[in-house]
Amino acid sequence: MTRPLTALERELLASVERLVTACESSAKELHALEKRSTSRIESKVNGLAHCVALLMKSHLTSVTTLADLLREEQNYAKLQAGLETSWKLAKDAEKRLIEIEMRRITTEG
Repeated sequence: MTRPLTALERELLASVERLVTACESSAKELHALEKRSTSRIESKVNGLAHCVALLMKSHLTSVTTLADLLREEQNYAKLQAGLETSWKLAKDAEKRLIEIEMRRITTEG
């Protein structure tokens, strides 16, 4: 046979229930925060990886163009086209980095 709870026991039980509810709510909020943070980090990493790829292509184009110049395998027009391609790739990487930074500023500010 169970006896009825005293007023102090009922108050303690209510406090424990409020604590459990608060912990569950807090856990949900932390999970949502982790999810948002992870997706932001993934987005930044993907953006940076794209920038690195553009810079690598730019560098490779420059090196190839300059090596061909040293071997005298290209005329001036081809040399200029290669260097312009390299410059465009580097500028594209710069734009991408600016976009990443602007996105960071708007999400944090």
